[in-house]
Amino acid sequence: MKASRIFILVTLMIFTGVPVFAQFGNIIVFAPKGEKFKLYIGNSIQNTDFESRVEASNPGGPSFKLKVVFNDPSLKEITKLVFNKPHGTFYYSVARNNKGVYILESVTTEWSETGSEVKTTPPPAQTGDQPEKTPDPGNNKEKTTPGCSNPMAPGDFAVSLAGIAASPFEATQLKAAKNVAEKNCLLTSQVKEIMYVFDFESTRLSFAKFAYDHTHDVENYADLSEALNSGKAKDDLERFIAGKNK
Repeated sequence: MKASRIFILVTLMIFTGVPVFAQFGNIIVFAPKGEKFKLYIGNSIQNTDFESRVEASNPGGPSFKLKVVFNDPSLKEITKLVFNKPHGTFYYSVARNNKGVYILESVTTEWSETGSEVKTTPPPAQTGDQPEKTPDPGNNKEKTTPGCSNPMAPGDFAVSLAGIAASPFEATQLKAAKNVAEKNCLLTSQVKEIMYVFDFESTRLSFAKFAYDHTHDVENYADLSEALNSGKAKDDLERFIAGKNK
């Protein structure tokens, strides 16, 4: 149902021009353990001093990017692509997952995660409802290696991106993203937008490597390093691209 609602909202915005997100709520980002940070929405900073709780106005639009930069320089910044919803207030908890990595976790109330670590590992088996399929606007790919022709139109990509983000776990998000890349042709900028959906840097790097053969402008692929935080991951991507160019 979540994916269906996002699909309908994005489709209305794209094809009718109706201001689907006419009324906006707030964004509240907080760190239950007290870590101090600055919050960016897009390129706009929301607080001048490092704080453990930041409240900001919803910027509108179908989606926007959140970035958390910690006061402690040893902690890696967090980025997350958020899909909008009307009349809603977004709550995000800044906390470590079970692997010790800081993430932004969507929660239903402001202090629902106080005193606990956020768990994001999916269960080993899905016995109930299966993740909804990513909307597939059609197969636009004409060739595969290296690169491809006829990249996805912005409207088709927006619908597919919403479907990827609506998947309940990062593993299913990655599977949906690979499905979109495999059946279509992407631009480097579109690959980057998909990478920002993922919380884990290893997942971002994995998708970047997978999507190379399904990307139109592979000459711009080095730009994807902007979606990676660690020098190790950036170097890994650089070596991968160099190997593809041999």
